[in-house]
Amino acid sequence: MSRCSYSERERLKLLSLPYGFAMGVLGLDLYPWQVEIMAALDRPGSVAVKAANGSGKTTGLGAPLALWHASVYPGSLTIVTAGVYRQVRDAFFPAIRSFAPKLPGSWTWNNAEVTTHTGSRIIGFSTDDAQRFEGWHNENLLIIIDEAKSVPDEIFNAVERCQPSRLLLISSPGPASGAFYRAFTKDARFYRRFSVTAYDCPHIERSWIAAQIEKHGADSPLVRSMIHADFDETADERASISLRAVEDCIANPPVFADGEIQAFCDFAAGGDENVLAIRRGNRVEIADAWRDSNTMQAVGRFIRLFERHQLPKDRIFGDGSGLGRPICDRMAELGWPITGINNGAKPKNRRLYANLGIEMWAAGARMIEKREVILPNDEALIGQLTTRRVSLGSTGVVVLETKEQMRRRGCQSPDRADAVFGALYPLRRPSLLV
Repeated sequence: MSRCSYSERERLKLLSLPYGFAMGVLGLDLYPWQVEIMAALDRPGSVAVKAANGSGKTTGLGAPLALWHASVYPGSLTIVTAGVYRQVRDAFFPAIRSFAPKLPGSWTWNNAEVTTHTGSRIIGFSTDDAQRFEGWHNENLLIIIDEAKSVPDEIFNAVERCQPSRLLLISSPGPASGAFYRAFTKDARFYRRFSVTAYDCPHIERSWIAAQIEKHGADSPLVRSMIHADFDETADERASISLRAVEDCIANPPVFADGEIQAFCDFAAGGDENVLAIRRGNRVEIADAWRDSNTMQAVGRFIRLFERHQLPKDRIFGDGSGLGRPICDRMAELGWPITGINNGAKPKNRRLYANLGIEMWAAGARMIEKREVILPNDEALIGQLTTRRVSLGSTGVVVLETKEQMRRRGCQSPDRADAVFGALYPLRRPSLLV
């Protein structure tokens, strides 16, 4: 039997957790957001953190996590990198060395490399050469990319080839482009994501926050970045919906108001998703989303979903153009005459929108921006909402990027977003029948 009492075993278990190590060994007094992010790194996977300036993301998050990983996993490897070597040498590793008196055992400390008595290493270098990442492999490999907004895409590709067991991206937000931005939009489903504002950090004086807002303006890109941890969406005016608007809508939804039911089916083509979105009053949910190469099998699954959610037949709509037409016909044969909608049909406002599908997107975008709808916190949906581009056509009407154009940019087909906007848009039958 172990000599440790139950309480002692529990204490050691707590110290092996990232936040337990930071508090119990390093002596840090953590904010709730630090505990939450550290808990996310306790299990393998990728975590992305966009944080306000002065939040302490390096000294209060990155450095403690590097030391935790080296301490808890003997023989492990932690790689620390940033866009410039100065950030690694003059910020990250001094933060690591500041904890040296609190660490047990014999450690070897150099400018940008630390070795523990158990054979773990923490190595830092800049990201000016993607080949520097070649050959870094370990059963327990943590890669930390500090100030990730300034790291080029080829470095992220090199990181993926290393197959890290844990990946941490930390940065103040920058332009609405690049791999760090995509971690919160197109690639959101691959990350556990966190946003830390200046208001989440009690050590940042409220008087300083107020002064910055008064000096630069509440809506200035600088204030949105350094105070609210928002990306500069003005750098890409073509985004149909900003990430900030989607995050605000999810974080601060309206009070639920029960009301009319409306469902919308987005039918798959190729490797896309079949999606059923259901709106009840001002709340919209994704009832199911799946891939299925067998069209008739998908029809059966849709019908089972209709029955399970007790949907009224006259309140179910679906994409009735292209592949959707025979699917709608088959559903009608099986007793579910759903209303097929042609996205290419004429919109209500012909002077502003090129077709009905674009008008549906624009109407949904306005509801999100005004926080009039309760959205599901669905990572794939967030990515689809924030990556589709919009522009003005030669005649002055709004034109939405096609799915094929999105695929060429490496973006997902916006199937979930299409279904959600179809559920939100006030549709009636049979006026919009195909």
